[in-house]
Amino acid sequence: MGLLINNVNTSPQPDSSDAFLDALISMSGDSDFYVGKSALKNPDVYSATQVISNTVASCPFISSTPLISKMLNNPDVDNIRSGFNFWSSVLTNLLINGNSFALIQNGGHALKFVENNQMTVTIDDTTGNVHYYYSPNMQTTQEIAPSSILHFKILSMNGIVGVSPLYVLRDSLDLQSIGTQTLKNVFQSGIHGMLNVSKTDLSDSAKENLRQNFQKIASSGVGVSDDSIKFEQISVDEGLLKAIQTNNLASEKVASVFGIPSEMIGLENSHSSVSQSLKVMFLQGLTPFFGAIQSELNNKLPGYEIEQDKSKILPASFADKAKTVVSLVENGIMMPCEARQTLNIDKPSDNDNEALNRFYGSLNYSQLDNLSENDYNKANASKYSNDNTDTNEEGNNDSK
Repeated sequence: MGLLINNVNTSPQPDSSDAFLDALISMSGDSDFYVGKSALKNPDVYSATQVISNTVASCPFISSTPLISKMLNNPDVDNIRSGFNFWSSVLTNLLINGNSFALIQNGGHALKFVENNQMTVTIDDTTGNVHYYYSPNMQTTQEIAPSSILHFKILSMNGIVGVSPLYVLRDSLDLQSIGTQTLKNVFQSGIHGMLNVSKTDLSDSAKENLRQNFQKIASSGVGVSDDSIKFEQISVDEGLLKAIQTNNLASEKVASVFGIPSEMIGLENSHSSVSQSLKVMFLQGLTPFFGAIQSELNNKLPGYEIEQDKSKILPASFADKAKTVVSLVENGIMMPCEARQTLNIDKPSDNDNEALNRFYGSLNYSQLDNLSENDYNKANASKYSNDNTDTNEEGNNDSK
């Protein structure tokens, strides 16, 4: 099964020899989709997918309803996958295919992960209605109401199906794969050259024997011959080798398409620090994927105000965290006991300490409404009076 648009069969086919992709799925017009884990054979795609899926999956869900928060953090109705593995699988399929699915079960209190090849999506061109057909095996198929399935998607052109980032990378990744295979063949094939034997009319069998004998001699590292035999080595074009070895361009394209810093897939960048790269990844790269997950959850599970806690993506140092919580305590936002818990320096006796379980505020601040109008005017009049005095004194000094 697969995505079926305009009566075009998009069922995944067995692995093909075309680069590392399992199958090319043509949906409509020029919208091509790839499916299958073979895409992860490319190290850059694997790294990008791993970084994004694991990071997003590691952020716990927060809801206005604690029961929903607990369900989303451990959603698998069959208890086969942990919460992290469940959402990592959802994200991996989303990144590779542009779409991923999960069934809503138990009245919205459990989810079931669905592999992309188990789901068929059709769009009625006349009515615009979308139909989902779930096939857990080859024998049975059942239609699922759109309200009972989570359909996560990225970069959608019609709001119904998403586009895989691999769509734009097809040519670049094919060239990278071909270049890698070419280098592999060069190193595996050993010596390339031609043996020239002068004044001799050799038969085909004699040429083959001579070739085999020369290979044995060459493999030993030392060879001996007379002046009737000359070896001319055939070298690979250095320009071609340099072009093949320069794979950073394709790698940078992978990072760019997935929206993450190139350092995340192993490329060096001397112009930015790791901290800057992490911020870029969070602000630019991960936001669309968080949005894809959270918007679909809030759409199909309305009324729960679902989001993800992203605070641990950019871990702060202990000093920075301490500075922040101290400021919160000083401004009456957090109690000292809560601050100590945040810093993991709390003790069991903290709950019994009344001084730690109170809000504090500075006495140096007051609302203007609490000040009398006379005191407010006097304070400002004194300020301007001092300014005038200073000006006059300076003027008198100048006149002298």
